[in-house]
Amino acid sequence: MKRIHLIRHSKSDWETEFKSDHERPLSERGKKNARSLRKYLEKIEFKTDLFLVSDSKRTIDTFKILTKNRNLSLETKTTENLYESDSEDILITIRSLNRKFEDVTLLGHNPSIEEIANRLIRGSEDSSFSESMFLKFPTSGFLSIQVKAESWEELGKLPGKIIRFWIP
Repeated sequence: MKRIHLIRHSKSDWETEFKSDHERPLSERGKKNARSLRKYLEKIEFKTDLFLVSDSKRTIDTFKILTKNRNLSLETKTTENLYESDSEDILITIRSLNRKFEDVTLLGHNPSIEEIANRLIRGSEDSSFSESMFLKFPTSGFLSIQVKAESWEELGKLPGKIIRFWIP
């Protein structure tokens, strides 16, 4: 059994000057929503084996708020593979994970978080579905999916079950 948790970064600030999209910071609302998500994760006593975080400023800042005074994972990796990626890129990343991990969390961006959520729930290699299960995966949104799989290579081939879906 494999479990994957998807988190979209908190709301970003479009008003503050930034050099590139990669450097865009969180807005005050985003910081508040990240704190709300942190409280929810504390309430459910959330732990994960591996936390993969996009290397953008807003995802790293979201992660810092979520993990303030608390370690949520056995291992954490910041990766460029979750920035400007599509669901196929993310699926490649997931399928390459070590079998020792049973529970993995991805902190990334839309539209890729929404796309990979749809693929993991439907369990289809076909990424051309015209309708998403989500109107738009919300910022600070948290989704847990469980898949009856022995290895990460099977994800996206078998349908997943939604365990939790939380929005601020």
